[in-house]
Amino acid sequence: MMPLIPSRLGLHKFFNGEGSTKYEMSVAVVGPSSFVTCFQIIGAVGYEAEDGESVAELLEHLVNEQDFKIIIIPERFARETLPIREEVLRRGGITPIFALIPDLTLETGMRMEELQAVVSLAIGAKLEL
Repeated sequence: MMPLIPSRLGLHKFFNGEGSTKYEMSVAVVGPSSFVTCFQIIGAVGYEAEDGESVAELLEHLVNEQDFKIIIIPERFARETLPIREEVLRRGGITPIFALIPDLTLETGMRMEELQAVVSLAIGAKLEL
């Protein structure tokens, strides 16, 4: 077994005993099977969930375990996962990083609405895009 050296960048560094190094990502992906499979192909750990409630429950579990530096979620679940993502920020945590990505349903714009609300609060006026 190769020794593991954790990294804050979402990578784990392994030494194989022969002087070479191998890097492994600590990335999780949560969502429907078709979405999860796409990211498992490139090395992410997949967790299947078909609806917003299930995605939020899984996300909360993964955040509490603190095993992943990056968690990928379909953008259509932005609203359901917002309380969990906000809690990470309230705690002052910098990880995990949440990547909200459009999936095959092509439902988009939710993350943009979220950002628009935050910027509007910051500048004290409603931002129109």
